Amino acid sequence: MHKRVTDFEDRIRRMAREAMAEIGRDGAAIKDVTEPPGADYCVISFSDPDVKPIEIPKPLGAGESQELDELRRALQYRFGT
Repeated sequence: MHKRVTDFEDRIRRMAREAMAEIGRDGAAIKDVTEPPGADYCVISFSDPDVKPIEIPKPLGAGESQELDELRRALQYRFGT
């Protein structure tokens, strides 16, 4: 039985892998992207247990380019690049 993936989770998963490549990291380092039930954010977890998860808020009225910018900034901050 598979968990239903929300559109937001799917979009963040795709953009996170893209953003990881842009900052010189392997997108496969992303373990999972989940949107907790009723939440207005997604949690990106990483395969390296020493890398803390990142919460990405669901933007209100923002376009995909703004979401990607937010995601890129969060990943750059997390990985110090």
